[in-house]
Amino acid sequence: MKKFFNNALAVKIGVPVPNTVLMPSREQPADTNENSFRNLKMPMDWDGIFDYVGFPAYMKPHAGGGWKSVYKINDKNDLWEKHGETDQLVMLLQEEIIFDDYFRCYCIGQEDVRIMPYEPRNPHHLRYVSDIKAQGPAAKKLLETIHDYVIRLNKALGYDFNTVEFAISNGVPYAIDFCNPAPDADVNSVGQENFEWVVEAAANMAIRKAQTHKEGQMNLTWGTFVQASVIGLGPDAMMPDAEAPKKPNRKTKKSE
Repeated sequence: MKKFFNNALAVKIGVPVPNTVLMPSREQPADTNENSFRNLKMPMDWDGIFDYVGFPAYMKPHAGGGWKSVYKINDKNDLWEKHGETDQLVMLLQEEIIFDDYFRCYCIGQEDVRIMPYEPRNPHHLRYVSDIKAQGPAAKKLLETIHDYVIRLNKALGYDFNTVEFAISNGVPYAIDFCNPAPDADVNSVGQENFEWVVEAAANMAIRKAQTHKEGQMNLTWGTFVQASVIGLGPDAMMPDAEAPKKPNRKTKKSE
């Protein structure tokens, strides 16, 4: 799964994500020719792109992980300079979300969810924190919304083991990273309590899979996106009954 596809899928199922565009690679990929990019409209509307995403922004590869080749972009001149370092990588340019809270969530078997307060700006071994900043009914509603979004994403993608990260801005959970089907679960980084939860949930999922296995038929989990496509329902079949909250105006959100 590629990050831009997953962002488009999140929008389709009503999960807020940062404004994101897909950029052509700086250098022409080795296995392409002059006919490979005839679907691009040239010249590109860079001013429209910059207005849509805004600055500061983040640029990162459309596939990959581990914070490799991730750049913070301050303005268009900064973009040109840093994009010049990316060679044949296809990059995403993504709106910066100024967050009040941040959560990393395990989802196992598309039903067991663990929502963990997380501070991505800390050193790796100190990112899992114990307290949620928000309290009271607003916090309860926020956690319920996050739980709902985690289930939606994993059912649509067909992932049985995944982590989803949310940045909370003005009460809206923005899905930041949700393509981690082999996520970190080492006790030294996630902590003993989270590690034990993962082990228990994974064991329970394995038991459920074994109990429901049927010989002679497909027993793999396919996401609702794939299911809708295979039987010809189209992407609208994935839309949930409840709509996602509307994103605040980007400029208003950043000025507060």
